[in-house]
Amino acid sequence: MSKAKRLAGFLVLSCAAALAAAEPGSSARTPSPETVKWFQKTEQELVDSIAKGDKSAYDRVMDDGCIVTSEEGEVIPKKEFLAELSGLPPGLRGEIAIRDLTVQEFADFAIVRCRLDEGEEVFGQKLETKYRVTDTFRRDGPAWKMVASHTSVVTQNPPAQAVSKAGWPALAGSYRLLPNGWIFTVELRDGKLYGGRDPKKLREFIPLTPDAFVLSGGLGEWIFVRDESGRVTHILDYRKFEPLVWTRVEPGAAPRT
Repeated sequence: MSKAKRLAGFLVLSCAAALAAAEPGSSARTPSPETVKWFQKTEQELVDSIAKGDKSAYDRVMDDGCIVTSEEGEVIPKKEFLAELSGLPPGLRGEIAIRDLTVQEFADFAIVRCRLDEGEEVFGQKLETKYRVTDTFRRDGPAWKMVASHTSVVTQNPPAQAVSKAGWPALAGSYRLLPNGWIFTVELRDGKLYGGRDPKKLREFIPLTPDAFVLSGGLGEWIFVRDESGRVTHILDYRKFEPLVWTRVEPGAAPRT
């Protein structure tokens, strides 16, 4: 028998042994309506406390070892999280609604997922943001204690800004990841700018400034860069805060798939 086959057999036996040793009831169970109601109420109380800076709701529910991962990627222990929970400053107002809450309940822990719909007013300007939250709770007698929380922002198209389109014809053309990467096509149609790698499936650019855009359905900004003469030389495609450079090339350059 080859070494690879012996290793494969060992892994199969190990997995079988692990499954046999698993405690009864370790798989997910259907949560009771009362359990779902408790998590719905608790999650809403938690987000309601943020604007007020009320630490008591989080302090009561969080395990002492709870770790929070924020939408910015910060990893925050409970003590530090509570210290920073000070409420909204003057000039800001906001409220958050819990939507689409689901519960995966196990023997000793539960995973709660929900969407947060946030409405915020910043000195009269209104903002709307959606988040996805995953919270993990451990069973603590008849109650539950949160041991981890992770929040991420839901990608959505920003509102188009009223900008000058006078320079848009100069943006149209072909751009490449040098030296021999993909081709990105930019076209101007009926006063709107479109872009994409497949000329048959271009997506609309949403303008932020005359030369800065978000590609519909995407994450990150696309910034067209001009030289001193005003000629567009390349695009900075910011992918999760890192720029990918697309350099302008002559039309008809062979695409690379």
